[in-house]
Amino acid sequence: MPADLTGRVVFDDFEDLFTASISGSHLRQITAQPGSEFDAAWSPDGQGVVYRDSRRGINNDDEIYVASADGSDARNLSANPANDWGPDWSSDGEWIVFNSDRDGSLLSGYLVRPDGSDLRRIDIDVWVEYPSFSPDGTRIVFEGHSGSDYDIYVGDLATGETRQLTDSPGGDGWPAWSPDGEWIAFTSERDDCLRAPPDQDCWSSGEPGEHRSVWLIRPDGSEQHRVTPESGQFVAWSPDAQYLMISGRTLYVLRPDGTGRWEFWPEGLELPPGGIPDWTAADGMMVSN
Repeated sequence: MPADLTGRVVFDDFEDLFTASISGSHLRQITAQPGSEFDAAWSPDGQGVVYRDSRRGINNDDEIYVASADGSDARNLSANPANDWGPDWSSDGEWIVFNSDRDGSLLSGYLVRPDGSDLRRIDIDVWVEYPSFSPDGTRIVFEGHSGSDYDIYVGDLATGETRQLTDSPGGDGWPAWSPDGEWIAFTSERDDCLRAPPDQDCWSSGEPGEHRSVWLIRPDGSEQHRVTPESGQFVAWSPDAQYLMISGRTLYVLRPDGTGRWEFWPEGLELPPGGIPDWTAADGMMVSN
């Protein structure tokens, strides 16, 4: 394990949520009810999580829940018969963003306070899915589409102005804004051998069209480049923006330049960890590594 890794991770097996120190110690299962509870994001102080509750079945009245970091005091924030998912917590702790299909065929972004108040639709008339806040809380990055493929967009929360950052063969999705604001990480299908141009390197997962690799892009759309061709669908930043945690065949960590690969495997977990991870410095609730 790299010596400069600190903090805690929340992850899931698409059924339940778990937390652990980045070293792999202090593994704790924080949800255990029948049905799926997953896709969590830490509160900035590390004392709470927001997550997707799909206990009635995926895409069957999915709700956004918040709970203490140990899973206690869980409460429903969205409370709507539509499907709500993809939550993220603003860096100042004031807002939670998520997407919802309550507007019909268009997936829209919504903001809500952690106590469930001030729920409002974001005035962005583009398909919004899996939004992630900018560090200053003024913008979101999200996956959206105007055709058959997903691409990465940035939207301004005050004006509703959007900018499309990617346009590649296959889908680009699950973006995560770096804590220092410098980069957006995302996963892309463009490197799958089914989609890559014949004169470029390509990779295959064994299933045509299902290979995803990790890419970076500046918030203005510049300097787009691959981090690693290794399979990965979900990605999270370390609190200091010096590492990425990627969910592929297991959870693994590497630097944004693609070096320093290390596998995260909590003590006491029989199967490789996975799901949709998030990483916190755990201020005010730090555990020893």
